[in-house]
Amino acid sequence: MTKIPDIYFLPEWGKSYESKDGGELKIFELENEVGHVFYQFVLRQVPVENGNAIYFDTITPYGFNGPLILRCEPDKKEELVASFNAEFQKYCEKNNIVAEYIRFNPWLKNKSDFEKIYDIEDNGSTVFIDLTVNDFFSEEFSSNSRKQVRRAWKNNVEIEYDFTGASIQEFHRLYNIMAKRNNINNYYLFTEEFLADSFKRLEGKQFIISAKHEGNYVSAALFIHHGDYLHYHLSANDPEYFHLAGNSLIVYEACRWGTENGKKELHLGGANNSLYRFKSGFTKRETLEFEVGTKVRIEEAYNLLVDYKKSKSEISDTNYFPLYRG
Repeated sequence: MTKIPDIYFLPEWGKSYESKDGGELKIFELENEVGHVFYQFVLRQVPVENGNAIYFDTITPYGFNGPLILRCEPDKKEELVASFNAEFQKYCEKNNIVAEYIRFNPWLKNKSDFEKIYDIEDNGSTVFIDLTVNDFFSEEFSSNSRKQVRRAWKNNVEIEYDFTGASIQEFHRLYNIMAKRNNINNYYLFTEEFLADSFKRLEGKQFIISAKHEGNYVSAALFIHHGDYLHYHLSANDPEYFHLAGNSLIVYEACRWGTENGKKELHLGGANNSLYRFKSGFTKRETLEFEVGTKVRIEEAYNLLVDYKKSKSEISDTNYFPLYRG
């Protein structure tokens, strides 16, 4: 199979995170003389009891992925995408799949290849650091971010790399502190067991960088990587130690590791206002747009499910997709 360019498209990634969306990972591929489209998604049973029929919908695995063109003959992209749409429509009808929800990849920009198929909606932006510059510290970091890194050095903050998950207990402790402080959604909570298992499922594709001070873990981040891309996947901090600037030093260390290991970009993700300000201080690049795609595949069944939920007065969010899950 043609090389997968980013970790979010790997089957082992999808399999690792399928439980986050309460379904089973499936892979649909179209490969012919024109090209090759790879699409992994989580198949979920629709939680609506209405007669004997069982319906399903799909959502892309946790992160940024969606259908991806791995190969295409010159000037044949429109033909390839149309073939993909037609074949996947047949697949959906055969398997009672009524709707799709796709979280597209902002840096591979696969949305642009499939925007004629799906309804597209902006869902914020994401930040990345260009690691191909001569000196990321001077060329990408803002003066304030450089100041924070130097503060960490001055405070004798030490860095620890963990490629096996040995420090997962400390990481999880810090992550829970951060999660409670920011009141984050349950979807973004992970058990210690889940994180420990991820080091087995994604062996060689993730590691933790921790900041320590006087023997104490004060900040940590879980990084994932594949191909040209390194990702700041999960961060964990104890606010009592913010003054040590350990998190800034972690970002610096990740950039250093990335450049030494041939990565071209470090993606920091999106965030709320305060975290966005923190992340944007490490780059001079324009933000990337995070977009989602939706599509009703079996309209009659979709409307039936929506009407049934409405009849039970069980739809609380009329902007949600699919609406019967609102």
